[in-house]
Amino acid sequence: MKRSFLLLLILALLLLASAFAPFLKSDPGHVLINIGNWTVETSVLILALALVLLWFAVQIAVWFWRMPVETARKMREQRAFNQLEKGLLALTEGDWKGAEKALEKSASKQGKTTAHYLAAAQAADSQDAHDRREYYLEQADSGGAKKRFLVELTRARMLLANGSRAAALPILQDLYKRRRKHPQVLELLSRCYRELGDWDNLQGLLPALRKAGVLSEEQSQQLEEEVAVNKLRSVSTAEDLQSSWKKLPRAMRQHSAVVDAFAIGAAGLERGDLAEPVIVASLKHEWNPTLVLRYGDPAAQDRIKRLKQCEKWLKSHPEDAGLHLALGRLCAGESLWGKAREHMVKSLELEPSSLGYDAFGQLLERQGELEPAMACFRNALRMNQGQTPKPLPAGVARLSAP
Repeated sequence: MKRSFLLLLILALLLLASAFAPFLKSDPGHVLINIGNWTVETSVLILALALVLLWFAVQIAVWFWRMPVETARKMREQRAFNQLEKGLLALTEGDWKGAEKALEKSASKQGKTTAHYLAAAQAADSQDAHDRREYYLEQADSGGAKKRFLVELTRARMLLANGSRAAALPILQDLYKRRRKHPQVLELLSRCYRELGDWDNLQGLLPALRKAGVLSEEQSQQLEEEVAVNKLRSVSTAEDLQSSWKKLPRAMRQHSAVVDAFAIGAAGLERGDLAEPVIVASLKHEWNPTLVLRYGDPAAQDRIKRLKQCEKWLKSHPEDAGLHLALGRLCAGESLWGKAREHMVKSLELEPSSLGYDAFGQLLERQGELEPAMACFRNALRMNQGQTPKPLPAGVARLSAP
């Protein structure tokens, strides 16, 4: 900018000199300067040239005077940039101590320090140096709503990462009031609610998460299902369980995981009768092995009703291992030992499972067959550990080794 102005000024002076040259040649003019005993007498052209030369001399003097200051400033900026680069590289490598030291030096040498101090706070936080983290965050908050927002967002993110959810929550709630569509605020607040188990507030946040595009359609459905499942599991009375169930959207009540959570809640409240029709309706809509096993709860008070329903299903699902296991457990609950043994054996023949071996082991133990019962329990343990079950002792129905 200064060079352009100087070139324009020189060009203007040359043009003026060219314009007035003919006049000055015929009449150069006369200038007399008298100060005290000092007198200067010259022509207009010479005076003009002298003034131009004086102006250039002043400019050169000013440049030489500023050069050390400007050079020192540029050197400071370069050193600060080098420290910033060093600090960011150390931060990337996980050298938290080195990163903090370099970033602090960089911040102290720069005028715009918010980003530097935020990065230094990250390095300090990674060392669990929470006092230093707070110091850097305070230094980064140099005024202005935007900078203060960034500082508080960084503080909340660090608190949440450290497991300080209760401390992060009011900060995130305040940020959400100020910026309701900010994706990072929404993501962190939803995570905080989730980790605190605050399913009511998380449910209320779902529309904002969808609208802001924080979650994909699939992620949104998964989170909505998770909220529904946990709300059903957290109720303490049968009335609350039924109320929570009725408030769910019809489509959500068809999710097998949600139905299973309702059944678990009902069983825990000793109200399996509430879950029975819900499970039947869900299995009619979509067959699900988990719900079939849940239906075959031997502790249910309506075992006879469930037993009859399972026998109806068996006509259309004769080779379903889970259904045979459910029938075996219900028969055992009604002391129908022969039928219970038959269905449990069939279940294990179709698809061995740790639950099937455990249930069969309990049945054998009740009948005094301790050796094969222990073999079943060992197989259940093996399958839980990802191992292959071993053949049961000879004579245990059709499960004995050939």
